[in-house]
Amino acid sequence: MSNHGFARVAIDSPLPQLDRLFEYVVPPALEAEIVPGARIRVPFGRSSSLLDAFVIELVEQPEFEGKLAEVAEVVSVASVLPQNIYQLARSVADRQAATLSDVLKLAVPTRSVAVEKKWLASSLASQVSVLPPKQELGRFTKIMEPRSHDGVPVWVAEFISRAQTQIDGDRSVIIVLPDYRDQAVFLAELAKGELASRTVDYSSQQTKSVRYSAFLRCLLSEPLVVVGSRAAIYAPLQNLGEIIIWDDGDSSHIEPQSPYSHTREVSMIRQKIEGCGLFITGHARSSEVQRLVEMGYLTDQTQAFAIPRIAITATAARVDGTAWALIREAIEQGAVLVQVSSRGTSTSAYCASCAERAMCSTCHGPIWLDGQGHPRCRWCNSTNLNFTCAACKNRTLRHGRAGSTRTSAEFGKAFPGAQIIESNGENKLEWIQPGKRIVIATPGAEPRVLGGYQAVVLLDCNELMSRDSLKASEEAVRLWSNAIALLSDQGRAIAVGLAGQLGKKMALWSQAEIAAAELATRRELRFPPALRMASISGEADLLQKVSAALAEDPRIEVLGPMPVHSRDQGVQDWRALLRFEYSQGAELAHFLKAQILLLTAGSKRVSAKSGRAQRPIRIKMDDAEVI
Repeated sequence: MSNHGFARVAIDSPLPQLDRLFEYVVPPALEAEIVPGARIRVPFGRSSSLLDAFVIELVEQPEFEGKLAEVAEVVSVASVLPQNIYQLARSVADRQAATLSDVLKLAVPTRSVAVEKKWLASSLASQVSVLPPKQELGRFTKIMEPRSHDGVPVWVAEFISRAQTQIDGDRSVIIVLPDYRDQAVFLAELAKGELASRTVDYSSQQTKSVRYSAFLRCLLSEPLVVVGSRAAIYAPLQNLGEIIIWDDGDSSHIEPQSPYSHTREVSMIRQKIEGCGLFITGHARSSEVQRLVEMGYLTDQTQAFAIPRIAITATAARVDGTAWALIREAIEQGAVLVQVSSRGTSTSAYCASCAERAMCSTCHGPIWLDGQGHPRCRWCNSTNLNFTCAACKNRTLRHGRAGSTRTSAEFGKAFPGAQIIESNGENKLEWIQPGKRIVIATPGAEPRVLGGYQAVVLLDCNELMSRDSLKASEEAVRLWSNAIALLSDQGRAIAVGLAGQLGKKMALWSQAEIAAAELATRRELRFPPALRMASISGEADLLQKVSAALAEDPRIEVLGPMPVHSRDQGVQDWRALLRFEYSQGAELAHFLKAQILLLTAGSKRVSAKSGRAQRPIRIKMDDAEVI
């Protein structure tokens, strides 16, 4: 029975004014059930309804001197919010100018009553571990060899080896893989070995009950190997030995909703809290990791390895003679992978009369032609069968550059004896059988083949590099590197139309040099990751007030506000960009939360599209979209 008569609780609410701890009296009837981390319900203010909350700590004396309300009821006696996860969630919320509730929805999965009751009824609940003394392990990065054994990448064996080291030391490991196919390959290899019984599948493809069962298992004292996507970084392990992050440049590592955090940044916060090891790796290196290497935060463990055979051709042709010759030769020995920039019949569509780019009638996003030749919007995915050109009122469209569907048709005519397979965002394939096959795939949708591809042909290189993003070349290198890593030991690759220094460095697999050059360019331009860049979006008058307050601080550069095109046609959005040093991040986040709480008190904004309530101002402390 607890001797503490008061509880400090975190109310599970996205309202910024409730983003702090509140004190409540623990009634004698509930003393035996209320423990730190438990779910409870509490009254608040004059509301007749109860609010969900988490118990953060129990104390003998409250700090508040007035009259305190009592805890109304205990939802569950399971301690599902350990102190280290609360500290992590609080730190992430403070860094990202978000609320604790925003982070807890990622850290604590939806409750399954049946699963929890079964867990509590077993003897497992008594085996909940206690956080051991803080350890100080190393922080490393590595450019991984782009090679596989029987279709299984070499990084899988290294990750298993590192996980085994942690398990042997009675410590757990978290392995974050952004792609579900990488997760499937890695989990399949784990199931074959000694770590099968220690593996926890934390992937997002599971049902809520299975996910909650995995979450509860992570509360126990046994050393585990937790494998999943970005939410796995919050697994409530109490004996964490190392965090492993694969391919941190993948956009799947970025949380699309508040707190808009990146797995890499969350892992760095957790590493600081728990003192565990950190290992970030990939076939290519992001500019963010390069910055951490140059400042000495990460130690580079890259070792020499045999680089893949890559040819670079500087040509204006989409598929030149060298590429055709390589495909003809390789197709007789096995499968060939052809990477194209976009899916559909055409990557973009244009007015057949005046050649203006076709734009969506709903949200004014760019129109492309899908596999059936239907005009669809890349932003809102609406079908524009009633397209009318805004410039000349013409209603007919013409194709732009060929997408994966049209490319498949063209290669089918050129190689009548080969099976043509298309893999894209709508139809992602995990594996194909070896043989005389040509796979036309969009970036990130390349399937694996047993033994590896005999050839990898990279098309549309200039289009990938010319996308409207400062990260275009960095992202292109990452996508090319991941595709080339699917080669067999004897396979060859060719990048069509990739000229200049980048082409030479790519042919030599000089990934560290490419990342260093990219970071140097960002420093010259004063863009992330050399600096941090935040964005605040909302109504113009509110942004003007926030911007005016920020302009008084010479350390923060305010760009805007400026109108931005909103996909919600009922609302006109404005956005201001904030450029600042990393050292100002915590202070700026605190200031923004305070200002927005002050300026938006009592105001409400509703989306015309969804009808849901929205925050009057949205804060992104690291906005990847602006570059």
